[in-house]
Amino acid sequence: MQNDSLKVSVLLPVYKTPLQWVKIAVGSLMEQTIQKFQLVIVDDNNPPGELTDYLYTLPLKRCCIEVVRTPENKGIAAALNLGLECCTGDIVVRMDSDDVAHPDLLKKQLAFFTTNPGAVICGVQIRLFNEEREWYVRHPLRVTKEIAKKNTGFWFVNHPGVGFRKNVILSLGGYGNTPAHLAEDYALWIKLLCLGIVIYNLEDVLIAYRCHEKSFTGLQDRQSDEWKDFLISQKQLLYD
Repeated sequence: MQNDSLKVSVLLPVYKTPLQWVKIAVGSLMEQTIQKFQLVIVDDNNPPGELTDYLYTLPLKRCCIEVVRTPENKGIAAALNLGLECCTGDIVVRMDSDDVAHPDLLKKQLAFFTTNPGAVICGVQIRLFNEEREWYVRHPLRVTKEIAKKNTGFWFVNHPGVGFRKNVILSLGGYGNTPAHLAEDYALWIKLLCLGIVIYNLEDVLIAYRCHEKSFTGLQDRQSDEWKDFLISQKQLLYD
């Protein structure tokens, strides 16, 4: 089986991200070592301005780019569900609008799913960075329900860079209806594990994750009791 027997889409939601960061993120995708892929950008009801002007000029420059706009901003889960419906690839790879993809991200994700036809989802390792330093987060290469239960923390796969089989995720309701300020990705990972689906992680560092005050690692509500209670309640599903 050849890699080109599977088609890949990249799902990239954008909401009020600094324009220069969006340009870097999109640029890293345009420099992938494979060229045949679809990029679905979800304009999550951004206000008029330079950012939206930039987004809607992209399809004119690259025929592989599609921009879809949400009728109102309801949070990332709703934006991802809309974008997922527009993805035409068998495999969907997630990308954030403020991160940077390694040139081999799509190539290595496609290679994994080609050689592992029974696999549903596969993450990657990431390099985190800010203006002062960089550091790494590593996850197990294989995560089952039992392994996740033994994990002392909550996270065992990164959302940026993750690839999955679109038809399976759609059949499970996509990203569901998780409130905007909670972890829509974690809820999905727990759902998959509870169904007996194995989550894989490539050993390669294929995403540079930008840390700033509005990123996942910087948002204050990630430290709130509601946020922590949500993670605990989701992880408890592994034991039910």
